[in-house]
Amino acid sequence: TERALQEQQLHAEENTRLERGLLPSPLIAGAGVLFAARYQAGGRRLLLGGDFYDAVRGRDGTLHVMIGDVSGHGPDEAALGVRLRIAWRALVLASRPSDEILATLQQVLVHERHREYIFATVCTLTISPDRRTASMHLVGHPAPLLIGDNVRLLSEAKVVPPLGVVTRTSWPATDVELPT
Repeated sequence: TERALQEQQLHAEENTRLERGLLPSPLIAGAGVLFAARYQAGGRRLLLGGDFYDAVRGRDGTLHVMIGDVSGHGPDEAALGVRLRIAWRALVLASRPSDEILATLQQVLVHERHREYIFATVCTLTISPDRRTASMHLVGHPAPLLIGDNVRLLSEAKVVPPLGVVTRTSWPATDVELPT
């Protein structure tokens, strides 16, 4: 029993180190924003999940933020989440348009998933350099909260099915006014 407990602790420590290595270092230097993230995998005993996020500041000062979730839990889903995050980051850094980024993420997901029924939800925000407005895409992802003087759910956002469920070539954006 003691040996099994030690093995379980070693396995948990390895998963924690692996998870830490899979999380991004946001590229937001000079953006004038504070980025804070808290990550907790959904399963009680599962330390690795398919959740992913990132933030990148564009050359013009635009702030790009993305959060997503690959269906399921475990190392395969975590690895797929990292692939999607890295693809998103590369496309944002290359200044590609949102529809092209989402179409490419769909291609990556379909090609890299280990089972046909795996899908991913994604929420992207493109925040203007003056931080007054944002363009948001909800691809099967729950609407985010906007926190300012008060808190409101961005429920008016246009939501389309997750990546990997249906083939799409365009994704509707929702324009959001941000609190000053």
